[in-house]
Amino acid sequence: MNDVHGDLEATLVRRLEARGFSFEPGARPGDHTVVRAGSLDLFLRPTLSLPADELTEYVTAMAEDLRDEPDPPVDALSLVEIHIEEELTSVDADGRNHATAVGVRRGRGGRAEWFAERAEPAAGHAVPVEDADLEWRADRP
Repeated sequence: MNDVHGDLEATLVRRLEARGFSFEPGARPGDHTVVRAGSLDLFLRPTLSLPADELTEYVTAMAEDLRDEPDPPVDALSLVEIHIEEELTSVDADGRNHATAVGVRRGRGGRAEWFAERAEPAAGHAVPVEDADLEWRADRP
């Protein structure tokens, strides 16, 4: 897996730190408490879960799906990094994040899977469905 074949957890953490994320050690191996995301102090301090076996399995499976790309392992790790960043930096109108835990874990079927857990937004912070300016229709290209 080129330069990412070694310690994937350390590689991801270094890459995220270079983007302004700050971490404290988590409760279990592979867990990191996220305290800052760039200029954003996190209202909630989510856990980033990157256990070695699950992360390696997940990135390897992703790389297999990307086998036609120029560098599947690097591309897979970059996608994981993007998913982490998106989950951790999504905030409400008051600038509060809702992620409580993100990363990879062993799923019900025994395979490594991506997960993201979020706290419920405070009352008045969620966009009511009837007011949302979103529409998806299958009959449109």
